Amino acid sequence: MLTFSAAGEAPAQAVIDAFEEANPGVTVEATFANDDASYQQTLRTQLSAGTAPDVFRIWPGGGNATAVRTLGDDDLLMSLEDESWVDDLSDAQRAVSENSEGTLVGLPVTVVGIGAVWNDQALEAAGLTPPETWSDVLDFCKAATEKGTVAFALGLKSAWTTQLVPYALTSTLVYGPDPRFTEQQLDGETTFGESEWQTAMDQYAEMQSAGCFNENPNGVGYDEQMTSLGEGTALGAIQVTSAAANAEQYAAEGTTFSMTPLPATDDSADTYLPVSVGIEYAINADAENPELARRFMEFLASSEGQAIYATESGAAPALPSEDFETGPVLAAVGEYQAEGRDTPFPDVFWPNPKVQAEHLAAIQELFNATITPAQVLERMDLAFSEG
Repeated sequence: MLTFSAAGEAPAQAVIDAFEEANPGVTVEATFANDDASYQQTLRTQLSAGTAPDVFRIWPGGGNATAVRTLGDDDLLMSLEDESWVDDLSDAQRAVSENSEGTLVGLPVTVVGIGAVWNDQALEAAGLTPPETWSDVLDFCKAATEKGTVAFALGLKSAWTTQLVPYALTSTLVYGPDPRFTEQQLDGETTFGESEWQTAMDQYAEMQSAGCFNENPNGVGYDEQMTSLGEGTALGAIQVTSAAANAEQYAAEGTTFSMTPLPATDDSADTYLPVSVGIEYAINADAENPELARRFMEFLASSEGQAIYATESGAAPALPSEDFETGPVLAAVGEYQAEGRDTPFPDVFWPNPKVQAEHLAAIQELFNATITPAQVLERMDLAFSEG
């Protein structure tokens, strides 16, 4: 028997079902959490207690307490260097799947982008088109309000969603123009507060003031955000590409979704799209059934396994998959990658999990009007310096 845990049930269960079918007599005992925060806390507790499952979901890079580098540096993950699929990884994928010593310990499963995910029918009914410049964004929000609808559903009660608008904006303002920005931070040459991160945070606050979001975002969770997007009471949501798959369960039959980047300047040619490995899996360094765990990971890395997981999660597969068909929400991801106008998510290269944790908490406080955009960045800079 193989033990397994993940945040998000549907895609993982679909792969488990296919794996069990392909391996008669094999049973996978799985546990799931639908909330990332509770999953991460539980997994850390299990790893500390020696009760963690054989295979479990982790995050790329080092941005949180259950990310590849964080767990890998604590010697909690098994090396995957000898697996057959290793050569299929791109340099960028490998960089966020290694521990600090350069040992591969994570299997990338999905690739996701962050942008404006649209309910196409709601957008058409409102007679509006996706904004292509920053000025267009503010005009779009005004027009949506005048038509009695919400431009962008926002659910900051689910803390992880707080980071998505800044990530979308800084892709264009910071990381596209300067791919070495994080290296410069690590070398002490710049800070969040001294950079165009300040512009991005000011724009986030400006969007709130312009009525771009629903009332009381801090009181709205991810499920409510997806309900608004699916039902069309909001025209869009600035989210990861997989959000469309979640919104579909609340949508009327025939509803379709698409995605465009969130512009941050008044020249559409400047716009970049944040694209990164979304979901990774790892094997417990103390797995009770390591050989079966490796067999499962081999299946997850296969064309079939990648296609099943990506399709069910509304993302693109991280590894080559001839079984996967790209839909309209993911079209922009492929387009911007092909043009070299994509950037990694900022947190994957941050030096410690404190930066992201401070970012998430500070954004909620910003929307409670208890701190300013500049103070958000001051707190992030302090956390970054502790790396």
